[in-house]
Amino acid sequence: MDPRLKQLERQQKLYSLLKEQHDAEVKELMHYMSVLTTVENNLVRSYVHSLLSDGLRHIEYISRIMADIEGATRSAALTKKGIQESIADERQSRDALLKCAEMADDPETAALLKSISVDEEHHIRILEHLAELVESAASSASVK
Repeated sequence: MDPRLKQLERQQKLYSLLKEQHDAEVKELMHYMSVLTTVENNLVRSYVHSLLSDGLRHIEYISRIMADIEGATRSAALTKKGIQESIADERQSRDALLKCAEMADDPETAALLKSISVDEEHHIRILEHLAELVESAASSASVK
């Protein structure tokens, strides 16, 4: 068998296994997030947070390897259009959270939802700055 064909088959198999692992990690994250809402013990909550943090990191690593196999650029999502879509999503989340906060009967729940909406606003500012950086990099690359 041609060595290039063998290598391609190995890469396809690796990609398939990584995809399965990626999906399993996402499923685990969803499970841990649902469990977290019912856990009251601080030590157990801390352990679940560690599992969530590790799972996010695993997904990032696996996605990076998969992108390398695909030959995709790691900054593919960092396009002006992609960032604008993320900004729109964050704004939508912020607005939905504020509506939920207004509807909450419990002041503690309302305060928590407002706090999350402040985080969303911060995400918007980060993304806007990121858009400026990407645009600046693109314009300086086109000048060269």
